Amino acid sequence: MYKIFINDKPLILTKSEEIPARFQELEKINHPESVSIMDWVRKIEGLSHKGCWVVDAHPKLIFEEFRTHFIAIEAGGGLVFNDKDQILLIKRLGKWDLPKGKIDPGESQEQGAKREVEEECGINKLSIQKDLGKSFHTYKIQGHRFLKITYWFLMKTEFNGNLVPQEEENITDARWFDWQNLNPEELDTYQSIREVLLDLKSVKK
Repeated sequence: MYKIFINDKPLILTKSEEIPARFQELEKINHPESVSIMDWVRKIEGLSHKGCWVVDAHPKLIFEEFRTHFIAIEAGGGLVFNDKDQILLIKRLGKWDLPKGKIDPGESQEQGAKREVEEECGINKLSIQKDLGKSFHTYKIQGHRFLKITYWFLMKTEFNGNLVPQEEENITDARWFDWQNLNPEELDTYQSIREVLLDLKSVKK
């Protein structure tokens, strides 16, 4: 399954007729070979559209076609836990978010993710525990479409100092949240970030 967020609205590519309940009210598309995937992208970019899910035997092929219409940007980010089973969240542009940012030339995905977490939160002593996969979201700048591919990693830290939000990146707060009591459905965040948290909730109790 591919979950792509266009203006923070989901475009789901899957070969299964069964998807999470939170997506079942979205418009469903069968036989997408008869319709250009970019026609649906343009519909989702409209203000009134809520997103859709596409059922096809070969969702990877549809995704590869989708990618050809975008300029790809790679980023890395972390879901960081301390020894109290608290997760690190930042507030960026008024919404709760996860620390992440663009991978620099010559960096590995892991190196970029760790550096971005350190820079955005003033934290150190990070260790990567697990690769959590990728998320996808799109945006437009001056008529060009971009696809941001973010590589996520589960991280742990022994850091117990004060968190320092990176103001030049529009981060106004960095805070630890109790993981067991955190409900991503109620968190004031972006839908793409909510999905990353919900995916982790499904495997990390």
